[in-house]
Amino acid sequence: MNDAIRSNQTKRLQEATEPTARILPWNLRIEPAFARAIDFVVGERFAEWTRGGGRASLQLTAAGIAAASAVEKISDALEEEKAIIAEYAKKLTEQRVSTLIGEGLTA
Repeated sequence: MNDAIRSNQTKRLQEATEPTARILPWNLRIEPAFARAIDFVVGERFAEWTRGGGRASLQLTAAGIAAASAVEKISDALEEEKAIIAEYAKKLTEQRVSTLIGEGLTA
């Protein structure tokens, strides 16, 4: 979702969440700033590393949930990002992402 939002690929994000899509409709790019943001939220104890679905995962801590809630209450902060997340987050499940990137497929 980060890549779709930052690169104005919301149309492709919409395509990726369609149940009939079998591949990711664009080349996914992990932005270095995203990794730094992850380091920040872990370092500030807004999230912690855990294990989920057999892989490393991040989980918000109580402080992280409070911080996210505070940001959500600021009506003019991250307006576009909040709208995109509200529309697509529940559709873009871990299982859906695994399908789109071909995880588990053999050649």
